[in-house]
Amino acid sequence: MTLDKTDKKILRELLSSSKQSIKDLAKKVDLSVTPVHERIKKLESTGIITGYTANVDIQKIGFSLVVFMNITLIRHQEELDNEIAEYIKNLDEVVEAYFVSGDFDLLVKVILKDMKHYQEFVLHKMSKIDIISNVRSYFAIKNIKENGEKIYSGNLK
Repeated sequence: MTLDKTDKKILRELLSSSKQSIKDLAKKVDLSVTPVHERIKKLESTGIITGYTANVDIQKIGFSLVVFMNITLIRHQEELDNEIAEYIKNLDEVVEAYFVSGDFDLLVKVILKDMKHYQEFVLHKMSKIDIISNVRSYFAIKNIKENGEKIYSGNLK
């Protein structure tokens, strides 16, 4: 699907606030409600819009530790890569995970309650992946920017 200026406007607005009504959105993009609704449905059905989420202050719900884990694997095989990917996808603590190029194989972002939770996570969950040869963990000290809205909306001009 090729995005026109109106589609991009709709996406920018949804990235800014996906909770706004279609009526309010229609006013902002100078269309009536029906075409905006149809465009949103098309953006969803083509997979451009993959879902809607709420931004949550993790500290207010009892999580204070953000960890980035660089994981190196012993070996690579398609079957093993798929297996580790499925395992990691099903870990509630993992909020992002990527196979990457460079000095390590996986970059995993984990949200945890505290260091005790981290220790339990490593010992009881990550240690079950027998093809891991090395894990280096980096603990976030201060969040500078989390929401990707500006990055995405800046590319939708």
